[in-house]
Amino acid sequence: MWVFLFLVMAFCFSFQEPVFAEEATPLQPLIDGASAGDIINLENKTYNGPIRIDKPLTLQGEEGTVIEGDRKGDVITVEANDVTIRSVKINQSGLGKQHAGIILKKVERVTIESNTLEQVQNGIFVRGGRQHTIRDNTFSSYDEHFAKRGNAVHLLATKNNVIENNKMNHVQDGVYLDDATDTIIQNNRVTDSRYALHFMFSREAIAQDNQFTNNMNGIMAMNSEDIRIVDNLFERNLNYRGFGVLIYEMKNVDFEGNQLLYNHTGLEIQSSENVIVKNNVVAGNYIGLASKGLNKQVVFSGNDMAGNIIQAKLAGNPIALDDGLLGNYWDDYRSYDLTGNGIGEVPYEASSSTSDLLQSHPHLQFYFESPAMTIWQSVEKMFSNLKDAVNIDRFPIVK
Repeated sequence: MWVFLFLVMAFCFSFQEPVFAEEATPLQPLIDGASAGDIINLENKTYNGPIRIDKPLTLQGEEGTVIEGDRKGDVITVEANDVTIRSVKINQSGLGKQHAGIILKKVERVTIESNTLEQVQNGIFVRGGRQHTIRDNTFSSYDEHFAKRGNAVHLLATKNNVIENNKMNHVQDGVYLDDATDTIIQNNRVTDSRYALHFMFSREAIAQDNQFTNNMNGIMAMNSEDIRIVDNLFERNLNYRGFGVLIYEMKNVDFEGNQLLYNHTGLEIQSSENVIVKNNVVAGNYIGLASKGLNKQVVFSGNDMAGNIIQAKLAGNPIALDDGLLGNYWDDYRSYDLTGNGIGEVPYEASSSTSDLLQSHPHLQFYFESPAMTIWQSVEKMFSNLKDAVNIDRFPIVK
């Protein structure tokens, strides 16, 4: 009988059980004593960091679980593949430029989900490696000017990552991509930061269904290529040097279905190539669309331009304001659709002396949409010479 009971107990305990942290037990010894693949269940208390994870395992917290650094470096360093960190609060990283709540060092397949990272210089710093998932986390940095904060997620020389469903507030940049390839950035919310999303020397990325509000810039996209920016909201990025989106020296950009609302400048394109901008709403901005520099193959069509104080401020190489069949809706367009095809009979000139006047004398914005300004614009359209104009929408949409 005793032999039977012994065998039953041995059979039951042969299954892998989660390892539970004990009261006041430092976390690093628990990690050191775990086996590859273990689940370490953390309790409702504070654990002292920093810690280093050098084997595949899962750190699983509960409400009230905190891993606290010593403000001298990174709080959690991951040096193994197939690690998961879930449902913990991480704080008190060092203040060095690259210090982070979590740093991933040339590893693969790490999942970081449902955590809160606060009072950290950078939230998650991904250095090399690939195939990471960062989702459902909340980020904030130290209470400093944004120039002294770090980024919520920093991707450096890494591939095949997914950043989704995160909330990022009071950081320098929400997601910063530097030499990153094949990145999905979706359903994130970034507020009160410098740039919500920052591309540098990166490629093959999609930013979709994000909300970027009250930042200096919604997206700063520079020196990158093969980028899709689809169905995002860029709202109230009102710094006088700020943009909903700035596209600078980029190649192969699809910009579609976005809303650019109440920004200083909705969209600016500088010295970029093969940029398709279509089916966006650009409304309520000080400047709706701006361009400068040596742009090539930039097409702007199917967009709604409404309520912008200055519809377009265009310089440098001309950009196409229609695709050869369809232009854009401009709420200050004064002609008619006489054939019923939804296209105005007279081309729309995107730049005007009115726009120039408002730019050189901003106090005259007080008269925007006033009867006097409306009459002035109408008279200007009547006597403008479209043959000599450069910034022309040949197929303006009439609604």
